[in-house]
Amino acid sequence: MTKHMKQKINILQIVDGFRLGGAETKLLELVEKLDKGRYNVIVCGLLESGALLEKFRDTGCKVVVFHRKHRFDVSIIPRLIKLIKQERIHIVQTTLFYADFLGTITAKLAGVPVSVSWETISHFHSFYKLKHRGWAYRLAMTLADRIIAVSDDVKNSIVQLRKIKPAKIVTIPYGVDMSRFKKNSKLKKRMELGFNEKEIIVGVIARLEHVKGHIYLIEALPQIKKLHQNVKCVFVGDGDARETLAERCEQLGLMSDVKFLGFRHDVADILQTFDVFVLPSLSEGLPNAILEAMASSVPVVATDVGGIPEIITNGWNGKLVPARDSAALAMTIGEILSNPDQARILASNAYNFVKEKYSLSHQIEQFDRIYVQLLRKKYHDFG
Repeated sequence: MTKHMKQKINILQIVDGFRLGGAETKLLELVEKLDKGRYNVIVCGLLESGALLEKFRDTGCKVVVFHRKHRFDVSIIPRLIKLIKQERIHIVQTTLFYADFLGTITAKLAGVPVSVSWETISHFHSFYKLKHRGWAYRLAMTLADRIIAVSDDVKNSIVQLRKIKPAKIVTIPYGVDMSRFKKNSKLKKRMELGFNEKEIIVGVIARLEHVKGHIYLIEALPQIKKLHQNVKCVFVGDGDARETLAERCEQLGLMSDVKFLGFRHDVADILQTFDVFVLPSLSEGLPNAILEAMASSVPVVATDVGGIPEIITNGWNGKLVPARDSAALAMTIGEILSNPDQARILASNAYNFVKEKYSLSHQIEQFDRIYVQLLRKKYHDFG
């Protein structure tokens, strides 16, 4: 190991931006939990706006923003190289597509010893099927030393669609900080949100985008309300589909039954108010929101897509339904609401499963192990 490597390991985390998404939230946790005695972490965002920007700054890590002017703004590369040289970066890690593209190329040009890509989205997702994203991603991953996938489904999709060698990819599932999901006063938070103790809350925590499938839950709601008239639906998150979803609620006469809460920083408390958590996505990697719902002892109904079947065993720790199937959603949610004992068993199994298999500490340990392994290949005397 060279002389400068005996000091802290300098790691640059490059991310598309700071919106309140699953990948960004998990990166924030990683930055917070990495051993500060061992790592000096710098975070670089490629978009200035975002609900999590101040949260990243609160970690005490240096946060830099290089606002890209357009999708493939390569003018950022010289600024990234300058940052890498100034901070004497040993590891560059990229999260999300544009960070992958710009970050891995820059790391190679700057002579960074180790480059890692954190892949959170299945490449069966329509986002990656556009031609220009395909060649750009393949170029980036050719330059990366290691790809970390959040689920086996994400890994398989990278291998099948991008023809990346499996040996280059390792799966590290998301971990959950169980201490964040301690039970608080359910009724107090319900009242704060405008609900009473007799109302049943079916909730979704996800960006309001077509791929998250909110529309299918909205269209299932009239059927659910035939048996459970006091059901209310809560959407936590925001996005481009909000207006479309609100219009559909109005068409179905559901405006008083659906509440859009927008982005929230009190997700752990809101989860405690849910009677059922639903994620009706059309495509997923490994959804952090489901793991958090399970950690909150809330029964989960989700679509059988992406990495979801890796964490939900149908009928044991949650329920799986086909994507784009409002009738199946209505029937399954109604079944859980009609069977409180079944709901409690599902929730209990889910909680124990996450506690045993998906701890945040285990995730951090695995990242640390990968970093060390890769550095040892570059610096043979690295201890």
